[in-house]
Amino acid sequence: MTITDNTVKAPLNWSLITLIAFCLVVYIPLIMHGGIIVDDWGDIAHNLDCNGFFHCYQTWFPLFSNRPLAPLPITASTFLFGTFFKGYLILNTAVYLASILITRKVIAKLIGESPSIIFALFAAVPFIALPVIASPINQLTATVSFLLWALSTAALLNFIHHQKISSYVLAYLYLLLAFLTYEVILPLLVLTIFLPFIVDANSLRKNWVHYFLRFIMPVAVVLAIVILWQKGIAPQFMDVDSRLKLNPQQMLAKLHTWGHLFYAQIPSLFLKSITYITIGQLLTSALFVLAIWFGYPSSTKETNSFAVKHRFFLVSLLCFISSSSIFILSDESATSWGYQARGVSSTWFALSILIASVASYIASRKNVILLFISLFGIASTLSFLIQRDNYIKSWQLQMIIVEDALKQIKQNQVPPNAIVIGDVPKFINPNYNDEIVFSQPWDFGAALAIFTQGHVKDGAVIDSKRNDFSKLVISDQTITLNGWWKANTTNLWLYEFSPIEQKGQLSNVQNIDALKEKLRKLGYSESNIKN
Repeated sequence: MTITDNTVKAPLNWSLITLIAFCLVVYIPLIMHGGIIVDDWGDIAHNLDCNGFFHCYQTWFPLFSNRPLAPLPITASTFLFGTFFKGYLILNTAVYLASILITRKVIAKLIGESPSIIFALFAAVPFIALPVIASPINQLTATVSFLLWALSTAALLNFIHHQKISSYVLAYLYLLLAFLTYEVILPLLVLTIFLPFIVDANSLRKNWVHYFLRFIMPVAVVLAIVILWQKGIAPQFMDVDSRLKLNPQQMLAKLHTWGHLFYAQIPSLFLKSITYITIGQLLTSALFVLAIWFGYPSSTKETNSFAVKHRFFLVSLLCFISSSSIFILSDESATSWGYQARGVSSTWFALSILIASVASYIASRKNVILLFISLFGIASTLSFLIQRDNYIKSWQLQMIIVEDALKQIKQNQVPPNAIVIGDVPKFINPNYNDEIVFSQPWDFGAALAIFTQGHVKDGAVIDSKRNDFSKLVISDQTITLNGWWKANTTNLWLYEFSPIEQKGQLSNVQNIDALKEKLRKLGYSESNIKN
């Protein structure tokens, strides 16, 4: 059922306008003043060692062998934008918001406009998975996957209502493309499978065999193709790092890490946010509440079938619980901090759908449940904005470090193919949720390689201020960091950045003994140095 009463439509129009205003206020500062992080630097630097679009796409393998379409958005965007960093933020934001708005339209057709707006509001502030926004090149794989799933869902709903074969084919084609791009949308398959049931319960109850063949079998075929690629076809001609690493002995432990998000990590973030809140962030949160407020009438008015709401709620709940499968099947832990938080993006998307399903039972703004939804929305928005602002600071600090390092590379007439170890901040200080500055060889080293056009060959990161030496080990004239990055002292340089002075010092490392001496002065433990 759809809302047709004109007295209800007017507030909803204001609700949509406020939703749009909210999204603009939330994302424009990041687009204007933000940049990239971690893997994004490596994505751009990747093009330094290949020639042409197709060659650069091919050289991503076997790294992306488990999801063969993932390098397409990365390669396309890096060829399109180069070092125009705002371009990546605009594109990734547009793709993510498009996936939200398409999904909102589907939800609106199922349970009403007001709940769909609540979904969009929450989905727009994924505070437990902020790298999906702050890492606009590498996470374009995730946002493209969300967009393809949204298009698939919209096409499937169109088929259910109008029986167009083209919509049916597109629905599962989009789904296949989404999975070959990024498996992050796996939990959302629950909604895909049971969408016909939500629209019409009799479609499953009267003829479950027909339902299975028509709506479940195509999904099974999509999953079978993905598994066949990862486990059968791709291993024939390349190494494959499959995401399917189910470990029965660790299932409960991984499920616990997912549950820990909600009973510990989210409450901790909310409490921690109190000391970071600004007036501007509070005003932005007010837009969140206004969008909800405008969406509901002041008096009770029923507009949608309770049966549809019940079915949508049950499917949404199952979809949300299923988001834990990402971590169980991959044998990874769910975390809401740092760069690893990108793994819970589908969890937040599913939670936003569940919140919308709960909101569908609300008939007027007088309902007390709406108060709790609003309070959770305010806290979520504030947490998102604090992290957003810290990632803007992170980008500013990254640029200060890179520009200063480049200046010193020029002044010291550093020879070609140099390797630079940067003693630079790993996180913003003070950080709210481990907002990263430089943390890996493929961010600091890649940044220098990009801006020197390969004159600096490689680099790595330590952070002596935090006593974090990236598991640095010196043995037999070789330096090893993080257990895999290696270098020797041939054309090796050490860049020491002072956060207080906002500049650093670049010095040549002549030999291993000289490196040991420098590290001792930085606080590196003597017991960790192997002679």
